[in-house]
Amino acid sequence: MTCLPNDQHHGTRSGYAMDTVGCFGRFTWQLIYFNFAAFDPFRRRRLRAAANRLIPAKAWAANDATAEEIARLCLLRVLFLQRETRRAARHAEREAAAMLARASIETAISGMFCIHVPGAEKLFNGEGAKRTKRLLAGVTQETDMAGMFDQAFAQGGSDKLPTVTGMVEQIKENGGGAGIDSLHTNFYDQISALYVHGGPLGLLRHVHPKTQRTRERPYSVWSARSAVHTSDGMVGLLAGTIAGKGHPDFTLFVEYETAHLRVTWTPLAFIVRGLIATRVDLRHVPAMIGLVRRLAAEARAGGSLTEADVDEVIARLKLVTGLESDDRTYAPFFNAVRAKLLALRRNDEDSPRSSQ
Repeated sequence: MTCLPNDQHHGTRSGYAMDTVGCFGRFTWQLIYFNFAAFDPFRRRRLRAAANRLIPAKAWAANDATAEEIARLCLLRVLFLQRETRRAARHAEREAAAMLARASIETAISGMFCIHVPGAEKLFNGEGAKRTKRLLAGVTQETDMAGMFDQAFAQGGSDKLPTVTGMVEQIKENGGGAGIDSLHTNFYDQISALYVHGGPLGLLRHVHPKTQRTRERPYSVWSARSAVHTSDGMVGLLAGTIAGKGHPDFTLFVEYETAHLRVTWTPLAFIVRGLIATRVDLRHVPAMIGLVRRLAAEARAGGSLTEADVDEVIARLKLVTGLESDDRTYAPFFNAVRAKLLALRRNDEDSPRSSQ
């Protein structure tokens, strides 16, 4: 870690002293928090030893690997990514930890795809030929040998792997997917949009939400701790899928997966938590609670939600969140909440109780 002097104290003895203290504080925090993120060295050692016993020594050669062997090779990579994610977290490299956790998710889903979907090995071989052709595209164009390479790669098959979402759908269609849940949407897709791709959501991390000022270091929208938990959970998930229920280490794999994934925050939940901590105006919270309690009491007494009540709820919500009423960015959110409340009001009016 490099600790640079603070600009406002640059060149002074007190400035360097303050920087030394700050550097020591950051190092101590890094040591305590990141080094002990998901701290379970003994159980992790047992898990990695058991998972490594599932990996064969046979190499993937001449396109003769079976789907199960490819899945075990996926497990080998997930074990490597687990270690790399933890190393990135120890060095406070949040960006690297998030991207490594995403790679763990994709690799684990690929391994589960091989276990549950018939003919997965053909898709992997075809995908390998397709990617190799793309890898050598520059060479073939420069040497004018594209036709010869096309014939060679055509022998590898024209099949290709589906997207991650497509893999999950096929896994579930074939009776698998225990433990996947919405792993691809709540984690893989969110990490991709916020960290990997150069789209608007990733770029907005370099812009302050209020002042619109830019900065080189992006705002963190996921924790390295959650990235570590995710990478750990993928090892247990894929190892348990490969081992099966009759394996003596199956319980270890499932318990390890559950222990880590149940305490993992999604990037969206992390963002919402940060917004609540920074944007909620606590002065208006008691009034909001009082309004909700009053409306709930009226509903229990047989009353119905009026349009004036809905408008009051929206007004209080704007005060609590500290968002300006004329801000077009958040207007769709408040409109959606208002429409939902009005829909509840109409349903209440159409109910048998109200007609009586």
